[in-house]
Amino acid sequence: MRFKYSALDNSGKTVGGFVDAEGEIFARNEVKNRGLFLVSLKEVLKKKNGNKVLFSFSFGIKQRLPIILARQLSSLLKGGVPLFQALTIIANQTEGQKEKEILSYLRDQVRGGTPLSIALKAYPDIFDELFIYSVQAGEKSGALDSILIYQAGLLENRAIVRGKIKAALTYPAIMAIVGSGVVLFLIGYVVPMVIKIFDRMNQDLPFATKVLMAMTSFLNNHFYILLVTPAILYALFRWARRDPKWKRLWHRFMLRLPVFGNFYIMVLINGFAKIMGTLLKSGIPMLQALIAVSGTMKNSIVSEAILKMAKMVEEGADLSVALRNTGIFPPYVADMATVGESGGNLDEMLNNVSEYYEANVNQKITTFTAMVEPIIILMMGAVIAFVLVSILLPLFEMNKILIKK
Repeated sequence: MRFKYSALDNSGKTVGGFVDAEGEIFARNEVKNRGLFLVSLKEVLKKKNGNKVLFSFSFGIKQRLPIILARQLSSLLKGGVPLFQALTIIANQTEGQKEKEILSYLRDQVRGGTPLSIALKAYPDIFDELFIYSVQAGEKSGALDSILIYQAGLLENRAIVRGKIKAALTYPAIMAIVGSGVVLFLIGYVVPMVIKIFDRMNQDLPFATKVLMAMTSFLNNHFYILLVTPAILYALFRWARRDPKWKRLWHRFMLRLPVFGNFYIMVLINGFAKIMGTLLKSGIPMLQALIAVSGTMKNSIVSEAILKMAKMVEEGADLSVALRNTGIFPPYVADMATVGESGGNLDEMLNNVSEYYEANVNQKITTFTAMVEPIIILMMGAVIAFVLVSILLPLFEMNKILIKK
């Protein structure tokens, strides 16, 4: 629940702001803990700007704003600028209207006495749990500027990896779309014209031509299926992802795929090692770091494994031992963690693991791109060749008949 309060500070000045609490009593205690004298308290609806912004402009803001905030805020705080003034400067420098609204909201919340980590929770679809947790840890430790620097580097690295994957898939996707368009044009426009000629000849047609005619007839008479089926499948996929049982099955299936599964695990391990190394280097305890990392994993199987690791660490086990018992992380990761624990530089060893898997991911992306392009070309060529051969074979037969006559 969110409450808007009006209060007096020690100097008698009226201040206002918002507080998130489970009830009115907890909200009153929170205002009191801030050293303020409560004047009025009123429940308000939680701000929905974050969700609305994400729906309309999710790609740009979600990828860009956290990096801008972390990078610029860390520089200003390191230079001795107060948090409220730093947020004001960043908001004034930002050109995007939506980004400016979000930053202004964060500034107003901080001015009202709300910690920045609490204010960020109003936009859960833009600032993920790891970002919020890191800011909270920085506020408690007094090293917010250092943690934000590490966060900015982490977010930029993740954006680079994501960009490479999308760039690798762009060209094959364009080829697939163009090839599919050519095939649909042939089947929907050219083939029906040729079929009319065949019907008038009343001659026996080759098997390939009969298959093509059946496919053409089905597609032309039931074209709506091509439009409805993808929408239904996408809706079912979205529904299954919300159901915990189907979500687990899907995530387990992705991990066990013959080729993609290995690549997918590499990406997850790279993210785990990078985030863990960043949090440990920022001074966050091992247990809290594991809990934070588990919330950032996009795969529920891996997330649950990390939570089990956190439980083992809480019971006194080393991270290397917990890594070996998950059955998901390769022995190399556990071996590097053992070296780091022995030398007292676990964060550096985890960063080395991240760099190793990042290099492997980049290599896999290059290999995947090199493989996908010729495969798509061959598939499109085979389909187009089938259509052309199915059309040309009867024409050759007709030509032979005419020559004989």
